[in-house]
Amino acid sequence: MSVHFAERESDDPADDRSGDPASPRTAGPLVAAGLGAHGQVSGILEAAGDEHVRAIAAGHYHSLAVTEGGRLLAAGLDEDGQVTGIVAAASGKPVALVAAGSFHSLALTRDGRLLAAGKDHNDQVSGILAAARDRRVTAADGGTVHSVAATGEGELLAAGHDGDGQVSGILAAARGRRVAAVAAGDFHTLAVTQDGRLIAAGRDEDGQVSGILAAARDKKVVAVSAAALQSLAVTDDGQLLAAGRDGNHQVSGLVREAQGRRIGAVAAGSLHSLAVTLDGELLAAGKDGDAQVSGILAAVAGRPLALVAAGGFHSLAVIAPDGPRGRTVGADLRRVEGPEEGCSLRLLPGHEGVDGLADVALEGGGAARVFRVREGAAVRLVVREGEDVVGEGVLYFTYDEATGVVGVDTRASRFPSHLTCTSHGANRFTFTWHK
Repeated sequence: MSVHFAERESDDPADDRSGDPASPRTAGPLVAAGLGAHGQVSGILEAAGDEHVRAIAAGHYHSLAVTEGGRLLAAGLDEDGQVTGIVAAASGKPVALVAAGSFHSLALTRDGRLLAAGKDHNDQVSGILAAARDRRVTAADGGTVHSVAATGEGELLAAGHDGDGQVSGILAAARGRRVAAVAAGDFHTLAVTQDGRLIAAGRDEDGQVSGILAAARDKKVVAVSAAALQSLAVTDDGQLLAAGRDGNHQVSGLVREAQGRRIGAVAAGSLHSLAVTLDGELLAAGKDGDAQVSGILAAVAGRPLALVAAGGFHSLAVIAPDGPRGRTVGADLRRVEGPEEGCSLRLLPGHEGVDGLADVALEGGGAARVFRVREGAAVRLVVREGEDVVGEGVLYFTYDEATGVVGVDTRASRFPSHLTCTSHGANRFTFTWHK
Protein backbone atom coordinates (compact mmCIF):
# COMPACT_ATOMS: atom_id res chain seq x y z
CA MET A 1 0.00 0.00 0.00
CA SER A 2 2.88 2.29 -0.69
CA VAL A 3 4.76 3.53 -3.70
CA HIS A 4 7.27 1.24 -5.34
CA PHE A 5 10.00 1.58 -7.92
CA ALA A 6 12.24 -0.70 -9.89
CA GLU A 7 15.71 -0.61 -11.44
CA ARG A 8 18.12 0.60 -8.82
CA GLU A 9 21.48 1.94 -9.85
CA SER A 10 22.93 0.40 -6.69
CA ASP A 11 21.81 -2.18 -4.17
CA ASP A 12 21.79 0.27 -1.28
CA PRO A 13 18.14 0.87 -0.33
CA ALA A 14 19.02 4.45 0.52
CA ASP A 15 20.32 5.12 -2.98
CA ASP A 16 18.51 6.80 -5.86
CA ARG A 17 16.04 4.74 -7.83
CA SER A 18 15.26 4.98 -11.48
CA GLY A 19 11.62 5.75 -12.12
CA ASP A 20 11.34 7.75 -8.91
CA PRO A 21 10.01 11.30 -9.40
CA ALA A 22 12.25 12.35 -6.56
CA SER A 23 14.86 10.14 -4.99
CA PRO A 24 14.42 8.99 -1.38
CA ARG A 25 17.36 11.30 -0.70
CA THR A 26 15.04 14.18 -1.58
CA ALA A 27 13.03 14.96 1.54
CA GLY A 28 10.15 17.38 1.89
CA PRO A 29 7.13 18.32 4.02
CA LEU A 30 4.56 15.60 4.73
CA VAL A 31 0.87 16.06 3.93
CA ALA A 32 -1.98 13.63 4.62
CA ALA A 33 -5.74 13.34 4.13
CA GLY A 34 -8.59 10.87 4.52
CA LEU A 35 -9.94 8.74 7.34
CA GLY A 36 -8.15 9.64 10.55
CA ALA A 37 -10.16 7.81 13.21
CA HIS A 38 -7.08 6.07 14.60
CA GLY A 39 -4.62 8.92 14.16
CA GLN A 40 -3.23 7.66 10.88
CA VAL A 41 -3.58 11.20 9.48
CA SER A 42 -3.29 13.64 12.38
CA GLY A 43 -0.90 11.40 14.30
CA ILE A 44 1.65 11.00 11.53
CA LEU A 45 1.49 14.72 10.74
CA GLU A 46 2.09 15.51 14.41
CA ALA A 47 4.96 13.02 14.58
CA ALA A 48 6.60 14.58 11.52
CA GLY A 49 6.10 18.14 12.75
CA ASP A 50 8.36 20.47 10.79
CA GLU A 51 10.80 17.73 9.83
CA HIS A 52 11.25 16.78 6.21
CA VAL A 53 10.29 13.23 5.28
CA ARG A 54 12.06 11.01 2.74
CA ALA A 55 9.96 7.81 2.71
CA ILE A 56 6.30 7.00 3.44
CA ALA A 57 3.90 4.06 3.53
CA ALA A 58 0.25 3.59 4.44
CA GLY A 59 -1.47 0.53 5.85
CA HIS A 60 -5.17 -0.05 6.30
CA TYR A 61 -5.42 2.20 9.36
CA HIS A 62 -1.83 3.23 10.09
CA SER A 63 0.92 5.36 8.55
CA LEU A 64 4.70 5.17 8.41
CA ALA A 65 7.28 7.81 7.54
CA VAL A 66 11.06 8.24 7.64
CA THR A 67 12.65 11.57 8.45
CA GLU A 68 15.53 13.08 6.52
CA GLY A 69 17.85 11.80 9.23
CA GLY A 70 16.54 8.22 9.01
CA ARG A 71 14.24 8.17 12.06
CA LEU A 72 11.14 6.02 11.64
CA LEU A 73 7.77 7.56 12.54
CA ALA A 74 4.49 5.65 12.90
CA ALA A 75 0.91 6.45 13.91
CA GLY A 76 -2.55 4.89 13.73
CA LEU A 77 -4.20 1.64 14.73
CA ASP A 78 -1.85 -0.41 16.89
CA GLU A 79 -3.87 -3.47 17.94
CA ASP A 80 -1.21 -5.82 16.58
CA GLY A 81 1.85 -3.69 17.31
CA GLN A 82 2.15 -2.45 13.73
CA VAL A 83 2.95 1.02 15.14
CA THR A 84 4.75 0.56 18.45
CA GLY A 85 6.37 -2.67 17.32
CA ILE A 86 8.01 -1.26 14.22
CA VAL A 87 9.12 1.87 16.09
CA ALA A 88 10.74 -0.36 18.73
CA ALA A 89 12.37 -2.55 16.09
CA ALA A 90 13.84 0.52 14.40
CA SER A 91 15.00 2.23 17.56
CA GLY A 92 18.57 3.41 17.13
CA LYS A 93 18.74 2.22 13.53
CA PRO A 94 18.84 4.61 10.54
CA VAL A 95 15.95 3.61 8.27
CA ALA A 96 15.96 4.05 4.49
CA LEU A 97 12.56 2.76 3.31
CA VAL A 98 9.21 1.65 4.74
CA ALA A 99 6.29 -0.45 3.54
CA ALA A 100 2.95 -1.30 5.09
CA GLY A 101 0.67 -4.28 4.92
CA SER A 102 -2.93 -3.97 5.99
CA PHE A 103 -2.10 -4.62 9.66
CA HIS A 104 1.68 -5.03 9.72
CA SER A 105 4.71 -2.87 8.97
CA LEU A 106 8.04 -3.37 7.25
CA ALA A 107 11.17 -1.22 7.20
CA LEU A 108 14.62 -1.41 5.64
CA THR A 109 17.63 -0.02 7.43
CA ARG A 110 20.31 1.79 5.47
CA ASP A 111 22.50 -1.31 5.60
CA GLY A 112 19.74 -3.49 4.14
CA ARG A 113 18.39 -5.16 7.26
CA LEU A 114 14.68 -6.01 7.14
CA LEU A 115 12.53 -5.07 10.15
CA ALA A 116 8.91 -6.12 10.62
CA ALA A 117 6.14 -5.96 13.22
CA GLY A 118 2.39 -6.32 13.47
CA LYS A 119 -0.23 -8.96 12.77
CA ASP A 120 1.42 -12.33 12.29
CA HIS A 121 -1.35 -14.91 12.28
CA ASN A 122 -0.17 -16.18 8.87
CA ASP A 123 3.57 -15.72 9.53
CA GLN A 124 3.59 -12.62 7.33
CA VAL A 125 5.95 -11.04 9.90
CA SER A 126 7.95 -13.90 11.39
CA GLY A 127 8.11 -15.74 8.08
CA ILE A 128 9.53 -12.87 6.06
CA LEU A 129 12.00 -12.06 8.85
CA ALA A 130 13.18 -15.67 8.82
CA ALA A 131 13.49 -15.64 5.01
CA ALA A 132 15.49 -12.40 5.12
CA ARG A 133 17.84 -13.43 7.92
CA ASP A 134 21.48 -12.73 7.01
CA ARG A 135 20.41 -11.22 3.69
CA ARG A 136 20.72 -7.63 2.51
CA VAL A 137 17.22 -6.58 1.47
CA THR A 138 16.59 -3.79 -1.05
CA ALA A 139 12.80 -3.87 -1.50
CA ALA A 140 9.82 -5.07 0.54
CA ASP A 141 6.05 -4.81 0.78
CA GLY A 142 3.16 -6.22 2.74
CA GLY A 143 -0.32 -7.29 1.70
CA THR A 144 -3.21 -8.25 3.93
CA VAL A 145 -1.88 -11.66 4.96
CA HIS A 146 1.53 -11.99 3.29
CA SER A 147 4.84 -10.19 2.73
CA VAL A 148 7.38 -10.08 -0.08
CA ALA A 149 10.92 -8.78 -0.37
CA ALA A 150 13.88 -8.74 -2.74
CA THR A 151 17.56 -8.99 -1.85
CA GLY A 152 20.48 -7.09 -3.31
CA GLU A 153 21.34 -10.21 -5.33
CA GLY A 154 17.85 -10.21 -6.86
CA GLU A 155 16.47 -13.12 -4.86
CA LEU A 156 12.72 -12.97 -4.22
CA LEU A 157 11.51 -13.73 -0.69
CA ALA A 158 7.87 -14.32 0.29
CA ALA A 159 5.98 -15.55 3.35
CA GLY A 160 2.47 -15.65 4.76
CA HIS A 161 -0.93 -16.91 3.67
CA ASP A 162 -0.80 -18.72 0.33
CA GLY A 163 -4.42 -19.61 -0.34
CA ASP A 164 -4.34 -18.02 -3.80
CA GLY A 165 -0.72 -18.71 -4.67
CA GLN A 166 0.38 -15.20 -3.77
CA VAL A 167 3.46 -16.72 -2.09
CA SER A 168 4.25 -20.00 -3.87
CA GLY A 169 3.09 -18.67 -7.22
CA ILE A 170 5.29 -15.59 -7.21
CA LEU A 171 8.26 -17.61 -5.97
CA ALA A 172 7.75 -20.01 -8.87
CA ALA A 173 7.37 -17.17 -11.38
CA ALA A 174 10.57 -15.54 -10.13
CA ARG A 175 12.66 -18.71 -10.18
CA GLY A 176 15.84 -18.11 -12.16
CA ARG A 177 15.19 -14.35 -12.42
CA ARG A 178 16.73 -11.43 -10.56
CA VAL A 179 14.03 -9.29 -8.93
CA ALA A 180 14.35 -5.53 -8.37
CA ALA A 181 10.95 -4.45 -7.01
CA VAL A 182 7.91 -6.00 -5.33
CA ALA A 183 4.33 -5.08 -4.46
CA ALA A 184 1.73 -6.96 -2.45
CA GLY A 185 -2.03 -6.67 -2.80
CA ASP A 186 -4.60 -8.26 -0.53
CA PHE A 187 -4.20 -11.71 -2.10
CA HIS A 188 -1.88 -11.20 -5.06
CA THR A 189 1.73 -10.24 -5.65
CA LEU A 190 3.64 -8.31 -8.31
CA ALA A 191 7.38 -8.27 -8.93
CA VAL A 192 9.64 -6.60 -11.47
CA THR A 193 12.80 -8.29 -12.69
CA GLN A 194 16.00 -6.34 -13.11
CA ASP A 195 15.50 -6.32 -16.86
CA GLY A 196 12.04 -4.76 -16.49
CA ARG A 197 9.81 -7.79 -16.91
CA LEU A 198 6.63 -7.86 -14.81
CA ILE A 199 5.65 -11.10 -13.10
CA ALA A 200 2.52 -11.69 -11.00
CA ALA A 201 0.65 -14.39 -9.11
CA GLY A 202 -2.32 -14.82 -6.79
CA ARG A 203 -6.04 -14.15 -6.79
CA ASP A 204 -7.25 -13.04 -10.22
CA GLU A 205 -11.03 -12.77 -10.05
CA ASP A 206 -10.92 -9.16 -11.25
CA GLY A 207 -7.97 -9.46 -13.62
CA GLN A 208 -5.54 -7.94 -11.16
CA VAL A 209 -3.00 -10.60 -12.22
CA SER A 210 -3.85 -11.60 -15.81
CA GLY A 211 -4.93 -8.07 -16.72
CA ILE A 212 -1.77 -6.34 -15.58
CA LEU A 213 0.39 -9.04 -17.18
CA ALA A 214 -1.43 -8.55 -20.47
CA ALA A 215 -1.04 -4.77 -20.24
CA ALA A 216 2.69 -5.12 -19.55
CA ARG A 217 3.41 -7.64 -22.30
CA ASP A 218 6.44 -6.57 -24.37
CA LYS A 219 6.89 -3.48 -22.16
CA LYS A 220 9.69 -2.61 -19.77
CA VAL A 221 8.25 -1.87 -16.31
CA VAL A 222 9.98 0.44 -13.81
CA ALA A 223 7.34 0.95 -11.09
CA VAL A 224 4.62 -1.18 -9.48
CA SER A 225 2.06 -0.98 -6.70
CA ALA A 226 -0.74 -3.27 -5.57
CA ALA A 227 -3.46 -3.18 -2.95
CA ALA A 228 -6.84 -4.78 -2.43
CA LEU A 229 -7.87 -6.03 -5.87
CA GLN A 230 -6.10 -3.68 -8.27
CA SER A 231 -2.61 -3.51 -9.76
CA LEU A 232 -0.71 -0.51 -11.08
CA ALA A 233 2.52 -0.33 -13.08
CA VAL A 234 4.57 2.23 -14.97
CA THR A 235 6.65 1.59 -18.09
CA ASP A 236 10.06 3.05 -18.82
CA ASP A 237 8.49 5.62 -21.15
CA GLY A 238 6.07 6.83 -18.47
CA GLN A 239 2.93 4.94 -19.51
CA LEU A 240 0.49 4.01 -16.74
CA LEU A 241 -0.77 0.42 -16.73
CA ALA A 242 -3.70 -0.58 -14.51
CA ALA A 243 -5.96 -3.60 -14.02
CA GLY A 244 -8.29 -5.12 -11.46
CA ARG A 245 -11.52 -4.26 -9.67
CA ASP A 246 -12.87 -0.91 -10.77
CA GLY A 247 -16.10 -0.42 -8.82
CA ASN A 248 -14.99 3.03 -7.69
CA HIS A 249 -13.10 3.89 -10.89
CA GLN A 250 -9.81 3.37 -9.06
CA VAL A 251 -8.49 1.79 -12.28
CA SER A 252 -10.30 3.47 -15.17
CA GLY A 253 -10.40 6.85 -13.44
CA LEU A 254 -6.65 6.93 -12.93
CA VAL A 255 -6.03 5.78 -16.50
CA ARG A 256 -8.16 8.69 -17.75
CA GLU A 257 -6.29 11.14 -15.53
CA ALA A 258 -2.97 9.83 -16.84
CA GLN A 259 -3.78 10.17 -20.54
CA GLY A 260 -1.22 12.36 -22.25
CA ARG A 261 0.98 12.49 -19.15
CA ARG A 262 4.22 10.72 -18.32
CA ILE A 263 3.98 8.89 -15.02
CA GLY A 264 6.85 8.32 -12.62
CA ALA A 265 5.22 6.74 -9.55
CA VAL A 266 2.03 4.95 -8.50
CA ALA A 267 0.36 4.00 -5.23
CA ALA A 268 -2.65 1.71 -4.86
CA GLY A 269 -4.99 1.98 -1.88
CA SER A 270 -7.91 -0.24 -0.93
CA LEU A 271 -10.45 1.53 -3.16
CA HIS A 272 -8.48 4.46 -4.57
CA SER A 273 -5.32 4.98 -6.58
CA LEU A 274 -2.68 7.70 -6.83
CA ALA A 275 -0.02 8.55 -9.40
CA VAL A 276 2.65 11.21 -9.78
CA THR A 277 3.75 12.54 -13.15
CA LEU A 278 7.40 13.02 -14.00
CA ASP A 279 7.07 16.72 -13.21
CA GLY A 280 5.49 16.01 -9.82
CA GLU A 281 1.76 16.49 -10.52
CA LEU A 282 -0.56 14.41 -8.35
CA LEU A 283 -3.30 12.36 -10.02
CA ALA A 284 -5.97 10.62 -7.94
CA ALA A 285 -9.10 8.57 -8.54
CA GLY A 286 -11.43 6.17 -6.75
CA LYS A 287 -13.54 6.10 -3.61
CA ASP A 288 -13.57 9.44 -1.84
CA GLY A 289 -15.94 8.88 1.07
CA ASP A 290 -13.28 9.98 3.55
CA ALA A 291 -11.64 12.60 1.29
CA GLN A 292 -8.73 10.27 0.58
CA VAL A 293 -8.86 11.60 -3.02
CA SER A 294 -10.20 15.15 -2.86
CA GLY A 295 -8.49 15.80 0.47
CA ILE A 296 -5.00 14.87 -0.67
CA LEU A 297 -5.45 16.89 -3.86
CA ALA A 298 -6.42 19.88 -1.72
CA ALA A 299 -3.56 19.32 0.73
CA VAL A 300 -1.09 19.23 -2.13
CA ALA A 301 -2.65 22.37 -3.62
CA GLY A 302 -0.91 22.00 -6.95
CA ARG A 303 2.60 21.74 -5.50
CA PRO A 304 4.97 19.17 -7.07
CA LEU A 305 5.33 15.90 -5.20
CA ALA A 306 8.28 13.72 -4.33
CA LEU A 307 6.38 10.67 -2.98
CA VAL A 308 2.86 9.29 -2.48
CA ALA A 309 1.32 6.42 -0.53
CA ALA A 310 -2.24 5.12 -0.46
CA GLY A 311 -3.71 3.29 2.52
CA GLY A 312 -7.07 1.76 3.33
CA PHE A 313 -8.98 5.05 3.38
CA HIS A 314 -6.27 7.70 3.60
CA SER A 315 -3.42 9.10 1.52
CA LEU A 316 0.05 10.45 2.25
CA ALA A 317 2.31 12.62 0.14
CA VAL A 318 5.67 14.37 0.39
CA ILE A 319 5.99 17.79 -1.21
CA ALA A 320 9.04 18.07 -3.45
CA PRO A 321 11.49 20.82 -2.56
CA ASP A 322 11.62 23.52 -5.20
CA GLY A 323 13.52 26.70 -5.85
CA PRO A 324 17.28 26.32 -5.46
CA ARG A 325 16.98 22.72 -4.23
CA GLY A 326 16.12 21.53 -7.71
CA ARG A 327 13.54 20.46 -10.26
CA THR A 328 12.63 16.99 -11.46
CA VAL A 329 13.41 15.86 -15.01
CA GLY A 330 13.59 12.57 -16.86
CA ALA A 331 16.07 11.62 -19.57
CA ASP A 332 17.32 8.74 -21.66
CA LEU A 333 20.14 8.17 -24.16
CA ARG A 334 19.81 6.86 -27.72
CA ARG A 335 22.48 6.16 -30.34
CA VAL A 336 21.75 6.64 -34.02
CA GLU A 337 24.68 4.70 -35.51
CA GLY A 338 26.49 1.71 -34.11
CA PRO A 339 25.58 -0.46 -31.11
CA GLU A 340 23.94 1.26 -28.15
CA GLU A 341 25.54 -1.18 -25.75
CA GLY A 342 28.61 0.37 -24.16
CA CYS A 343 27.58 3.92 -24.98
CA SER A 344 26.83 6.06 -21.91
CA LEU A 345 26.33 9.66 -20.87
CA ARG A 346 27.30 10.92 -17.44
CA LEU A 347 25.73 14.10 -16.04
CA LEU A 348 27.84 15.55 -13.24
CA PRO A 349 27.75 18.67 -11.05
CA GLY A 350 29.58 21.41 -12.92
CA HIS A 351 31.47 22.67 -9.90
CA GLU A 352 32.71 20.87 -6.82
CA GLY A 353 30.50 21.62 -3.83
CA VAL A 354 27.48 22.64 -5.90
CA ASP A 355 24.62 20.23 -5.24
CA GLY A 356 22.80 21.12 -8.43
CA LEU A 357 22.64 17.54 -9.64
CA ALA A 358 23.30 14.04 -8.42
CA ASP A 359 25.77 11.99 -10.46
CA VAL A 360 23.54 10.39 -13.13
CA ALA A 361 24.52 7.77 -15.72
CA LEU A 362 22.39 7.20 -18.82
CA GLU A 363 23.04 3.98 -20.70
CA GLY A 364 22.51 3.84 -24.45
CA GLY A 365 19.15 2.24 -25.20
CA GLY A 366 18.39 1.90 -21.50
CA ALA A 367 15.42 3.01 -19.45
CA ALA A 368 14.83 6.67 -18.76
CA ARG A 369 16.30 7.98 -15.52
CA VAL A 370 14.52 10.55 -13.37
CA PHE A 371 16.62 12.99 -11.34
CA ARG A 372 16.75 16.50 -9.97
CA VAL A 373 18.51 19.54 -11.40
CA ARG A 374 19.03 23.17 -10.46
CA GLU A 375 18.15 25.88 -12.92
CA GLY A 376 21.19 27.94 -13.81
CA ALA A 377 23.67 25.42 -12.39
CA ALA A 378 26.32 23.98 -14.73
CA VAL A 379 25.99 20.29 -15.55
CA ARG A 380 29.00 18.51 -17.04
CA LEU A 381 28.32 16.12 -19.92
CA VAL A 382 30.69 13.20 -20.47
CA VAL A 383 30.03 10.75 -23.31
CA ARG A 384 31.78 7.39 -23.15
CA GLU A 385 32.09 4.44 -25.45
CA GLY A 386 33.18 1.67 -23.16
CA GLU A 387 36.00 3.14 -21.06
CA ASP A 388 36.90 5.84 -23.59
CA VAL A 389 35.72 9.44 -23.23
CA VAL A 390 34.53 10.50 -26.71
CA GLY A 391 32.85 13.82 -25.93
CA GLU A 392 32.55 16.44 -23.19
CA GLY A 393 30.43 19.54 -22.74
CA VAL A 394 28.32 21.59 -20.35
CA LEU A 395 24.55 21.89 -19.99
CA TYR A 396 22.40 24.50 -18.26
CA PHE A 397 18.73 23.92 -17.41
CA THR A 398 16.11 26.66 -17.22
CA TYR A 399 12.82 26.79 -15.34
CA ASP A 400 9.60 28.65 -16.11
CA GLU A 401 7.84 29.51 -12.84
CA ALA A 402 4.54 30.19 -14.62
CA THR A 403 4.30 26.85 -16.42
CA GLY A 404 6.55 24.64 -14.28
CA VAL A 405 8.45 23.57 -17.41
CA VAL A 406 12.15 22.73 -17.33
CA GLY A 407 14.05 23.64 -20.47
CA VAL A 408 17.60 23.80 -21.81
CA ASP A 409 19.49 27.08 -22.11
CA THR A 410 20.78 26.56 -25.65
CA ARG A 411 22.82 29.77 -25.65
CA ALA A 412 24.81 28.95 -22.53
CA SER A 413 25.04 25.18 -23.03
CA ARG A 414 27.91 23.67 -25.03
CA PHE A 415 27.12 20.21 -26.34
CA PRO A 416 29.91 17.92 -27.49
CA SER A 417 30.02 17.19 -31.20
CA HIS A 418 27.53 14.52 -32.27
CA LEU A 419 25.34 14.90 -29.12
CA THR A 420 21.90 16.53 -29.31
CA CYS A 421 19.09 16.97 -26.78
CA THR A 422 15.37 16.80 -27.61
CA SER A 423 12.54 17.81 -25.27
CA HIS A 424 9.36 15.72 -25.28
CA GLY A 425 7.42 17.96 -22.90
CA ALA A 426 6.51 17.12 -19.29
CA ASN A 427 10.18 17.79 -18.37
CA ARG A 428 11.29 14.73 -20.34
CA PHE A 429 14.42 14.75 -22.55
CA THR A 430 16.21 12.39 -24.92
CA PHE A 431 19.95 12.76 -25.58
CA THR A 432 21.02 11.33 -28.94
CA TRP A 433 24.58 10.35 -29.89
CA HIS A 434 24.91 10.67 -33.65
CA LYS A 435 28.06 8.61 -34.17
